[in-house]
Amino acid sequence: MAANELPKGITQRPDGRYMARFQYKGEKFCLYDYDIDSLTERITDLKYEVRHGLYVKEGGVTVNGWFEIWINEYKMNVVKEATLFRYRSAYNKHIKDAIGSKKLKDVRAENIQKLYNSLKGTETVVIVATILSGMFTQAYKNQIISKNPIPLTTVPRSRDEKKERRVLTVAEQELLLKHCNGNLRDMIEVSLSTGMRTGELRGLEWSDVDFENKIIHITGTLEEIEGRAFKETPKTKTSRRDIPMLANVERIFMRVKEEQEHKKTVLGDKYIAKDGLDNLVFRSKRGTPVSNSCYVRMIDRAVKRINDEGIEFEHVHPHTFRHTFATRCIESGMPPQVLKTILGHSSLAMTMDLYAHVLPDTKAEEMKKIEGLF
Repeated sequence: MAANELPKGITQRPDGRYMARFQYKGEKFCLYDYDIDSLTERITDLKYEVRHGLYVKEGGVTVNGWFEIWINEYKMNVVKEATLFRYRSAYNKHIKDAIGSKKLKDVRAENIQKLYNSLKGTETVVIVATILSGMFTQAYKNQIISKNPIPLTTVPRSRDEKKERRVLTVAEQELLLKHCNGNLRDMIEVSLSTGMRTGELRGLEWSDVDFENKIIHITGTLEEIEGRAFKETPKTKTSRRDIPMLANVERIFMRVKEEQEHKKTVLGDKYIAKDGLDNLVFRSKRGTPVSNSCYVRMIDRAVKRINDEGIEFEHVHPHTFRHTFATRCIESGMPPQVLKTILGHSSLAMTMDLYAHVLPDTKAEEMKKIEGLF
């Protein structure tokens, strides 16, 4: 490219590389690249970083120091409040003491791999890997480090990671509901009849329930941070959706609404309504939101009651009800594309993966359909 055709501030060196330079408040900055388009993009980004106080020299910045810059400048306005809390919590608990005091440029792949390996078999390793990948990738883009160690590491995966999803049989559904009552029974039955995620179920508001058109609007999830509950917007576009309201669900909602109004009258000031959460469908006896931990404990107690009767019944997680709903839909012949929209999956592949977990009895019945072809 002729010198007079080069963008302003960019020149070509004898070795073929392009050089971009600029000066800001008396300090000179210079970048090199063989690709002029890449160099133009990099110098534009660098100018922005420098002028907005985001640029950090490679020298002495530590992992702890860079985390604060990364979380405040690159994630604060991009991810949800609950995600920010999880990032900070995981960083302080698992990363800070392990490599936080190291200079960013001195962190090697083996340092990160050792940290990953210490968390092997836990769900935490995934969020830790997400944080470190984001931090070091951004640091490399900002020219703070000359090499990114992340691609040289491997996130360990548990052998049990692909373990079969727990799905209730129809008989197990009936048995569990028989040993539940009140709020817990209502929540489980609604979950089994809609496929809602636990946060969506606990965050459901009366304004989301359309009795006239028999539709449930999924508008967000209930999140909890340090004892504070709030409703968060859906994580993806597909998570915001409408679910048809079955007759049994409608009956539950109508009864719960009537019971809530009665409780408000009886308890008066003792009926606690959290700011912004006074319209929830499912509440505790005092009117407070139902936390995920409380929901899990109630389920565990129901399972214990079954086991105490001498009946073998495996552990049940709130997400089990969502998988069970999906399985019942598959067994009934619901098309994958329809199930995808009801579950709020972002891709059809996620829905199709459920078809690999259909119960053995159903697989046998489906195989019989081709029995006469051979």
